[in-house]
Parts: sequence; C-alpha cells; structure tokens
Amino acid sequence: MSTGKPSPERRKAPQQARSRDMVAKIVSTTAMLLHTHAPEEITTNLIADKAGISKGSIYQYFANKDQMINAAVEQLAAEQAPAIEEMLRANTLERPESAMESSIDMLIDFTIANRRLIRYIAERPEHVRTFENISGLNATLLAMTRLHMTHYRSQYREELSTSALAWLFFNMAVATTMRYIESDDPISLDELRAGLKFASAGLLNGHRDQI
Repeated sequence: MSTGKPSPERRKAPQQARSRDMVAKIVSTTAMLLHTHAPEEITTNLIADKAGISKGSIYQYFANKDQMINAAVEQLAAEQAPAIEEMLRANTLERPESAMESSIDMLIDFTIANRRLIRYIAERPEHVRTFENISGLNATLLAMTRLHMTHYRSQYREELSTSALAWLFFNMAVATTMRYIESDDPISLDELRAGLKFASAGLLNGHRDQI
C-alpha cells in the first residue's frame, strides 16, 4: 500500500538491450493494468504474472510497486497528452460557446473513462508532478485557451484579461470535474455537464443581460 511518500530511486538503470526490453515490458504491462484495474488492486505478483517476468528480475530494477506505477504514469502521460491536445486544438477557432461546450464534454469524457487512474494520481502529489512534467498538458491547454479567447476577445467579458478568462475557465472545468469523481458522483453526469456549460457561459459578453 502506498504511503504517499516519494518512492526511492530505481535500483539500477538497464544497460543492455535485453534489460531495457525487460524494463519496457514491465512498464507497459503496468500501464495496461492501469486501464483495467484500480491501482490499489495492482500488485507486483500481478505485474510479474502478466509480463511473464519473475519477481526477482523485476526487483533488480524497481524497489516497489509505486516505482512501477510511476514509470507507467510517465508512459501514459507521454502517450495520451498529444491525443488530448489534438482533440482540443480542433476547438481553438470554434465560436466561443461551442468551443467551451465541446472542451467541457471532452474533459468530462476523458476523466470519466480514466477515473480510477486519475483519482489515484490526484491523491499522490508525486504522480501529479510526474504527469504534468512529462505531458506539459496543463500549460499547453492554458495556452490554447488563451489563444482562443484572444481570437474572440470581443465576445468575452471585457472586465477580465484573456489570461484571467483562460485560467478561470480551465480551472473551473478541471477542478469541478476532479471534485466530482473524488466525491463519488454527487450529482448526475448530465447535471455536471449542464452546470459547467452554464457557468462557463458567464464568461461571455452579454450573458449578464440575459439573466
């Protein structure tokens, strides 16, 4: 069971091609298991069994399960970030209301599909830092949001800078969706979608006059 403390450094780095292949298989197997099992259900025995590698060989390179999960998180971050960026990039030049609604739907769909892993990562700051450092996703998404809001500046609240608009929208959507899965679905998924879209519309010019 994880203690929440940073894992020690890996025992040794693989030097030969065969060793590198073995480590890659351990990491890819752990990443695969993260798609099908709650992280707390994954054990070194399970990883060894699925990878077809002895526990002794695994312990040559990884001191514990947390190190393997951390390496798998690095791999998943590198793999998934480009796909998420590409999905959201398509929204960059859409009209503001449509862009925000599509972005919210994508964020929710991705979070729900990966909820067990995301919840596990969120509870462990070292994994959050790993994911953010490898993927660079937060910075990229904020930059894309600022680009969109700059392009459509006249349609957003003039009282707020584009940086403030981007930060508010991004963190409102991410923080609320994270809180949703941490609280075990306190409202329906449809209400979460509708509520976030309604709240984000408040960043648009003219919304106040319609209330």
